[in-house]
Amino acid sequence: MSKQGVFSNMSINRPATKVAVFLALVMSLIFTTSIVIAQESSSVPTRTAVISDTNLPGDTLTITMDQVALQETGKQLEGWLISDDGSTLLNVGILSIESGNVSHIYVSKSGENLISGYNKFVITVEPSGVPDAESSGIYAYSHRVPLDVITHVRHLLVEWPSDSETGVIADLQSSLSTAIKHINKAMDSSTLDDVTTNANSAKDEISSILTNSANLEHAAFAAAEAPSDTTVAENASNVAATQANINTWAAAASDQIDVATSKTTVQSAKIQLTSALGYLESALSGVDANADGTIAAIANEGGANQAYTAAQAMATYSLSEGELSAAGGGLGLGLPSTGDVYISYLLSSHSMSLGLILASLMVIGGGVLVMRTRRVVSTE
Repeated sequence: MSKQGVFSNMSINRPATKVAVFLALVMSLIFTTSIVIAQESSSVPTRTAVISDTNLPGDTLTITMDQVALQETGKQLEGWLISDDGSTLLNVGILSIESGNVSHIYVSKSGENLISGYNKFVITVEPSGVPDAESSGIYAYSHRVPLDVITHVRHLLVEWPSDSETGVIADLQSSLSTAIKHINKAMDSSTLDDVTTNANSAKDEISSILTNSANLEHAAFAAAEAPSDTTVAENASNVAATQANINTWAAAASDQIDVATSKTTVQSAKIQLTSALGYLESALSGVDANADGTIAAIANEGGANQAYTAAQAMATYSLSEGELSAAGGGLGLGLPSTGDVYISYLLSSHSMSLGLILASLMVIGGGVLVMRTRRVVSTE
């Protein structure tokens, strides 16, 4: 037997050596795959359409997207809001693509609340030129907010009870503003009777505040209708956090009013009302508890105004490629159409990942084959 054969027999045939080689190959695959997963998670595109206020409640749609494929010559992307029953399509304009990004803001000229009548948003491929009056039906991106979800969001933002002209949060904001006005009138009063009368009016309004706050439970109702939708769940949780804050601050304000109305001098009563005013203002506008420069819809910070923003965010359109999912489809993810030009983008974005994984598998397979071959040689 040659020296090479003896060396092979001594090294490869040793069980410990075989195990070490195999484990090294497995660890190589795990390491490579973890890198691939990390790279892919960090490159997930942002593609949303979010409703907010510019001139009137819910009159604005902001579309933000990245990693958007350029259109072929003679084609352009256009956005459409679609009504619950699909009978009405609102063209929100041509979406310009710059370096793979889309940043587009649509403001309703009529001041329409875009949450009230629509639950779907799609982006279609259209012939270049002026915005179309009718959609081509060629979907590039889409998302549907389930009707059971948007119904409760509308209760928060548009109408509650049904057929009313305002939603839960608008009523809550109004009650808080009214209570604050009563406290300010009490602070401006010069007689104890006037101070007490206005303070008691504020306390009466706090009952309405707590009633309206209880109706914020519609956020939880919406989340229950779409348990797998993280956007709805996260923002419903934010609404719940502000609800707890509002209840705490409103109760504290009520206690301070009770103390104020028990005082025998104007000055001492106003001292207590100053604290009540602070609690009510926090319940309305929130407070920057952690001093980070923002007031978020979180515990100890958010008030009714932050609850409003969080409720609007529950109606966010999280866009995916392809056509709308079927109604009641859960996540509301679109699927690429047959022959869709965006399939090529999907393949290209994952080709490197697939290549790395396949290469690792080939390395392991090759290593096993070498081990088997050398085992045969050593036994001959």
